[in-house]
Amino acid sequence: MPKPISIKLISISLLIGFFFYSCSSSKIITTNSKAGVVITFDDYFVNEWKEADAQLAKYNWKATFCVSNFEKISISDISNLKELQNKGHEIAGHGFRHLNAKEFAKKNNKQQYLIVEIFPLIEAFKKEGIEIKSFAYPFGAKTQTLDYELQKHFDIIRGTAKGGKKVADNANFYNGTRLANGIGIDSNYEHFNLNYITKVLNYAKKHNKIVVFYGHKPVSKATKEYEVELKTLEMICQFVVSNQMKFYTLQELNSLKKQ
Repeated sequence: MPKPISIKLISISLLIGFFFYSCSSSKIITTNSKAGVVITFDDYFVNEWKEADAQLAKYNWKATFCVSNFEKISISDISNLKELQNKGHEIAGHGFRHLNAKEFAKKNNKQQYLIVEIFPLIEAFKKEGIEIKSFAYPFGAKTQTLDYELQKHFDIIRGTAKGGKKVADNANFYNGTRLANGIGIDSNYEHFNLNYITKVLNYAKKHNKIVVFYGHKPVSKATKEYEVELKTLEMICQFVVSNQMKFYTLQELNSLKKQ
């Protein structure tokens, strides 16, 4: 016949269970932040980024410039990046050589990817006096393993996700974790048009969300891939200002995490 379980033992078990439940629940991250946008740019179009900043400064905007291909960055580019940073923008990483992380890690391994693509980027910028705290995957190519590894070196990791017909299902609204996905605003993207971007912004405003955008080279008129028109950026900035929303940098998302 089994021994009866004492009331004391039951009480201790309940307390232990409550303790572990509380600890695991505290890992569930939510945000109570103001609706807004994160505008990010990829690659190394520093001159065009500076020109866009001159045009959009009237909105007191913020952007995150995710820099790749460090060997193509000139002394003048470094100076301009520092100037953008001093204005409140963020300088982030986008790969030392702009490699496809998923393909490279599959053929080699995750540690080799860090050695070739991440550590040289961090060190190169550090030598120039720029600390990078966020990273955007080239081509949006990522894996869960790489996400885990990169979070050891960056506060926020940005991938990409397509815009769907049902805006509510989009993965481009910040979810309170250290992983974010951007929706493309270059003119060549399949989902892109100003009406759709306005829908996304309206949804963010109505539901108190932060939407993450990404583009590449700001131009007056897009004629090639990876070009975002200045009128698109103007529209986004005007919407943010007129609707009392907020501009965020990628790194600022990390500070919004709330137990």
